Amino acid sequence: MSISANDGVFKVRDARVFRRCNFTCVYCGFDGRPFDGWMQLSIDHVIPRSSQGPDEEANLVAACRSCNSITSRMQFATNTTWEEIIQAKRDRVAAARSFSLKLWMEAVAPYTLGRPPHDVSHVKFLPIAPPQ
Repeated sequence: MSISANDGVFKVRDARVFRRCNFTCVYCGFDGRPFDGWMQLSIDHVIPRSSQGPDEEANLVAACRSCNSITSRMQFATNTTWEEIIQAKRDRVAAARSFSLKLWMEAVAPYTLGRPPHDVSHVKFLPIAPPQ
């Protein structure tokens, strides 16, 4: 596999976005600092491209692959603020996680080795503002 010059540009940009977000998913608080966590981080367009969101660094945040997938088809009116979009995406992720946890508790947990589910109720979200 070869890497083009364009790939390098995006890798540098992605690294800046990850650092700005402290290697943390802005939607669920997933810790992307360890290598295996970092491998699960992706870049999300806050204002989606499908809603005419720009492909500019100021419109990008770190998101784990799960949250990026959960929020990928969301669309927003052009007058929706950056903060409202972040909150709407966090709400969608919370609802999806709640639904999935319930399903997991019923269909998976009874068959595991008695390990408790990962509890993220302690995660405190920091206010996030658009970069300057």
